[in-house]
Amino acid sequence: MQRVNSVQGESVMHRLHLLIKANHKSTGVGILTRRLHAFILESIQQANPQLSQYLHDCKERQSFATYFGNGEIFVHSPDFSVVHSLQRKLLEDSLIDLIHWKGIVQSLHSQHYTKEQIMQQITNKFTLRFLTPTTFYQQGNYYPLPELVRLFCSAAKVLDMCEELAIPRNEIEVWVRKIRIEYASFVTDRVDFGKFNVIGFRGTLTLNLKALPRKEKELLWRLAVYGSMMGFGYKTAWGLGQTRLEPFCYTR
Repeated sequence: MQRVNSVQGESVMHRLHLLIKANHKSTGVGILTRRLHAFILESIQQANPQLSQYLHDCKERQSFATYFGNGEIFVHSPDFSVVHSLQRKLLEDSLIDLIHWKGIVQSLHSQHYTKEQIMQQITNKFTLRFLTPTTFYQQGNYYPLPELVRLFCSAAKVLDMCEELAIPRNEIEVWVRKIRIEYASFVTDRVDFGKFNVIGFRGTLTLNLKALPRKEKELLWRLAVYGSMMGFGYKTAWGLGQTRLEPFCYTR
């Protein structure tokens, strides 16, 4: 198995890219991604029992997110030990067994992002492509709409994990009033997790931050980057809310 690492400076986000040879194609988000989440937790438990216990006891947002495509899996985390522990386990045993789906890891690509690298790519106009169904959870119901306040408040939890910087909701509410929406197209989609279904949205959203002061623009850009890596909304560790930010280079 090939292992590739890219490390520069003090990282705020970590990415593990797995290239897989599998017996079946990915069936998308659902039971398979729920099993992938369980597999990752079990792998971390075998490599680092203390970290596994911490993740089990953590009541805040999950410390990693997953994207499961055909022939590849992405795992993002602001916690290096999460990615490192999973990498150690897969280097020892490259089999990913999700019951009816089995895959062999052909190569591991470990990438690390610094705040400075992220800010080098700042732009006024960007597009969020919601690759997997995205939803929010409120008062026992799913909320499958891409409201800007909800999106950036979700990303603010990741910002706090990455930089230990908390942004109050009322500040985000003020900032988003200055954002210009240049394009929006969405469809609703249901996800079957076996014991329950989730309704979310997929689609494309193009935003322009030109009217915002520089400090607010910089913070919203970092929120967009962190949100795109860790996912927006509910059950991101199970593959929901996975998003691609354009333009942003994920291979730095």
